[in-house]
Amino acid sequence: MKWMQRFQVFMRGRYGSMDELNKVVLSIAVVCILLSAFSWLSALKWVGYVLFIYTYFRFFSKRIYIRSNENKKFLARTKGLRTFFQLKKQAHEQRKQFVYFRCPNCKQSIRAPKGRGKIKVTCSKCHHQFIKKV
Repeated sequence: MKWMQRFQVFMRGRYGSMDELNKVVLSIAVVCILLSAFSWLSALKWVGYVLFIYTYFRFFSKRIYIRSNENKKFLARTKGLRTFFQLKKQAHEQRKQFVYFRCPNCKQSIRAPKGRGKIKVTCSKCHHQFIKKV
């Protein structure tokens, strides 16, 4: 039990968060180390080690606000990519209830319930009307 108290005292005032940036950097580090085991690129192993050390540096850093701002910037820069994959995941989960298709005029993604037959669809973006079988 003493070691737990010592660790808590050590972590007091440190960042200590596995935020999104830490998760991504750690994942890339693990992939680099695993790929270096199956290839002749030893430099890939060192890249993985450096990224691994960087993750621990961020985790144990006492500069909490700087690490938090780094994570906010990372999230802001990857927002489009994360949104794209979240929408794809949502469409995959709802594939039994809904049909996804694109407006022929503006290419806006549209969702309609399955099994309704032919329906008249009005695009919410460009207000183009067309007939679609769902």
